Amino acid sequence: MITTPVTVKNLLGLHARAANLLAQHASEFSAEVQLEDPTAGRKVDANSIMQLLMMAAGQGSELILHVEGEDEQAAAQSLIALFDDGFGEPCG
Repeated sequence: MITTPVTVKNLLGLHARAANLLAQHASEFSAEVQLEDPTAGRKVDANSIMQLLMMAAGQGSELILHVEGEDEQAAAQSLIALFDDGFGEPCG
């Protein structure tokens, strides 16, 4: 299992487009991917756009990415890169 912190960098946070992009990337891998908000004490399935939206993670939110499975290394690298890139959006 890979557990690593990630930061929401884009201005709009984990809104519909970013959540959709994250869910699409997570579903490309067989590994189970979860995103945790340690402040709220909640962990959600990163394949679910609705669960990601309900996190209401704004810019600057510190989250924890949990990835477990056969291709966990590749999945973690891909998703970390997505967060680091601000989901391809302005990070102001």
